[in-house]
Amino acid sequence: MDFFPIIHIIGLPGTGKTTLAKKLSSRLNLPVLRIGEYRSKYPPSPIGEADAWVTLYRELSKRKWRNCIVETCGLNRRECFLKVAAPFSQTITVKLEAPRKVLYRRIGEKKKRERGGEWLFSADYPDKYEFVRNLYGEFRKLPSDIRIDTTKFKPNEVFEIALGKIEKYKILFP
Repeated sequence: MDFFPIIHIIGLPGTGKTTLAKKLSSRLNLPVLRIGEYRSKYPPSPIGEADAWVTLYRELSKRKWRNCIVETCGLNRRECFLKVAAPFSQTITVKLEAPRKVLYRRIGEKKKRERGGEWLFSADYPDKYEFVRNLYGEFRKLPSDIRIDTTKFKPNEVFEIALGKIEKYKILFP
């Protein structure tokens, strides 16, 4: 039977994380775990955020740290636990990038409800524009196994590139 390591998709708002996660989920028949969905279940506080991450990690543990897609921005220091906790090569990090101006345009093109009305990374970043403005430089420094600049490709092309590279990481268990 084929098994996949955790496919960890990271990117700033507007890079195409959700689109890629949905397409990969459909093709590979893997569930998508979004930290934002976990965070929405807890109070917007440091303790609530910690609880959300603990809940996500419990779900990953139930899945034996494989066969799922995790979608996050990549900038939360709790995310480093993914690489530390999972055995070597149990996580593939797919980093989606785009220039800042492109991200601003894409955020503006989203439906109003998807622009961050309910979205709250922290009190310092009340919306996705402010988040990109302040954390763009930090995000560019993050390491990854697979890097795709989404400005050069349509969503289906990003999907095909990612799928081709991810397939190489597939792990076969007896």
